[in-house]
Amino acid sequence: MTMLERLNAHERQLIQRLRGHPLFQRLPALGWEELLAVLIQRRFLSLSIVNIYEFVIDGLHSEAIRATVRSILHEEYPRNTRGVPLASHRELLFRDLLHLGASREQILLSEESVTTALVRRQSMEQLQTCLHLTQSDLSLVCFLRFWAEVLVAVEYESLWPRLSERLNQGAAGGGARSEFFYYHMMHDRRQADIGEVELLGGLTHAQELAGHLVGLIDNEDAVHSALEQIDRAWKLKDHFYNQFVQRADYP
Repeated sequence: MTMLERLNAHERQLIQRLRGHPLFQRLPALGWEELLAVLIQRRFLSLSIVNIYEFVIDGLHSEAIRATVRSILHEEYPRNTRGVPLASHRELLFRDLLHLGASREQILLSEESVTTALVRRQSMEQLQTCLHLTQSDLSLVCFLRFWAEVLVAVEYESLWPRLSERLNQGAAGGGARSEFFYYHMMHDRRQADIGEVELLGGLTHAQELAGHLVGLIDNEDAVHSALEQIDRAWKLKDHFYNQFVQRADYP
């Protein structure tokens, strides 16, 4: 098995493990208020995404990788063809939550849980750790890609069966059009293995970042660094969702 094959196999394994999380397994039976509580806590992670991306931009040595990361970050603040600012992705998330039945007060006044705050802090601390590693650019990109893109798409894909009860993916059909969750589910996802390119529908953010990993994973130390970062990203997301389930829910 080649170095990239080992990394791809491990990524696929971690993706399946997150999809199998007890919260997602019991999602059909989750009360709507319980689901909103999960989404509102998840919003705190979304609010931190700009800081995560900005930190990586400042921490990178490669200008080529920095340009890709910067381009993805700028999508968080879209503009129309005349350059007029449109609603940011955080505003679109707020709209989706309103359409899902949350009140403005519920969204804005809900307190961040201890676990959510810990996950946010440890995510940033992990990026700081990456700076001290020999292959810091590789480590930064691996963590960023898996934490902020690949697993985000898996999270929203796992939640979508319930979200689609009140949101739809286009202008037609019942319910309001999802402006945040469906977009990120599609545009962040791991559409192909690292080292392969799937152009149908355009490159996703995960694919854009994966393109830089191919040239960086060229020895055993690099593979080890990459595996370590995706493991840490997965553990943080797993820990976040653990707060919503009872220990008895685990097999």
